[in-house]
Amino acid sequence: MNATTFAKKHIYRQLVKKYISGLDYTIDPTKKTILALNHFYDQDLRALANANSDYNFIVVDAPQLARGGKLYYDSDVIRMEVPYSDTSDKNRLMWRDECRYIFDSLNRRFNIDIIITPSDIFWWIRELITVAKENGVKTVVIDKEGLISPFDFDAEAKRIRERAPFMSDHIYVWSDRQRQYWNKIGVSDDKITILGQPRSDLFHHEHNRVVDSYFQTPQPLITFFSYEDTAYIPPYLIKQGLTWQVMKKQTHDFVYELSKRNPHYNFVIKTHPQQSDLAALQERYSGDNIAVIGGAQIANELIQRSELIIAFQTTGVIEAMFMNRRVIYTYWDPNYEQLRDDVLPYHDAPGIIPIGDFNEFKIVCTDFFTGDTARFEFDDKAIQARDAFVDTYLYRPDGRVCDRFFATIGRFVG
Repeated sequence: MNATTFAKKHIYRQLVKKYISGLDYTIDPTKKTILALNHFYDQDLRALANANSDYNFIVVDAPQLARGGKLYYDSDVIRMEVPYSDTSDKNRLMWRDECRYIFDSLNRRFNIDIIITPSDIFWWIRELITVAKENGVKTVVIDKEGLISPFDFDAEAKRIRERAPFMSDHIYVWSDRQRQYWNKIGVSDDKITILGQPRSDLFHHEHNRVVDSYFQTPQPLITFFSYEDTAYIPPYLIKQGLTWQVMKKQTHDFVYELSKRNPHYNFVIKTHPQQSDLAALQERYSGDNIAVIGGAQIANELIQRSELIIAFQTTGVIEAMFMNRRVIYTYWDPNYEQLRDDVLPYHDAPGIIPIGDFNEFKIVCTDFFTGDTARFEFDDKAIQARDAFVDTYLYRPDGRVCDRFFATIGRFVG
């Protein structure tokens, strides 16, 4: 180990120590403790915390705790291009020692009884789960990725099965479709509970006005859910240069133009929590009545409050359908036809407006702002078909998802 690496590891250990000592939680010694690893699923954890009454519910920022792990792992393991088991025993065990320090430090403060996480395929989490098992603490996954594309339903399942197989004690999923996906990965039914989407409870129980703080004046709201240039494109096609850049730029530009034409509306361009071009989009598209917002905390509020939602391949489409919002699904990119069977089939979804032509998109949007919303009015048959479509991906979004979680989690608590 060279001097630079040694110094980095020392600094990382001190930062972990400082972070854990600074966590501001009061523990009730009569209650068991759930340690929740937050990896970009703020809304799910907020919903769970709101519903919790029987446990100490401690949320820690996983990227903050785990960032030092990059000192021990090769990039191809981090990107899951090779099996996790390809990591050298020396590096893996060194990282396990760091995970043991993290676990012991948290355990001394909070007396951990169970760990919950959005996934166990992350390169940084697997040794932490091992350490937890050494201490008699189970790890439960609450899957945050409930919409698996048709391509990933097979390809990603195979990749996970071969490179980072399931190692937790149980997993909660959004739907029966998702159960089948985890079966493909190799998880047996006895380790899977169909729960629903925890953050869907917020639609029933939470009505925030956080978005107003981004604007000088509260006004009716329009939301465009942005996306990565290569969202949901199979990796082998990304390597061939396929992107959604044409449609993406056209959509961003026109939404920005709409904001200038319609000053009595506020517009939000909401990026994916891990979207890489957030800063560039903020520089290009911000204005008095338009804001580019990242993070993982306000999507539910945007869906609840928006008069119109423009989106592509995102969970937000399903959530907006469930909330009976006006939705335009964009799919005119020249690469779409090649990928139609590999992406989520929103182009055939009932109860929304799928648009495969940019000029038609401009017309529909312009009509909306002149008061013509007839296209968004659907008959009972279409509404029933929409609800059936939603049910495929979201089990019982009835405001009681988190209650169902807490009703069953006790059997895994030490």
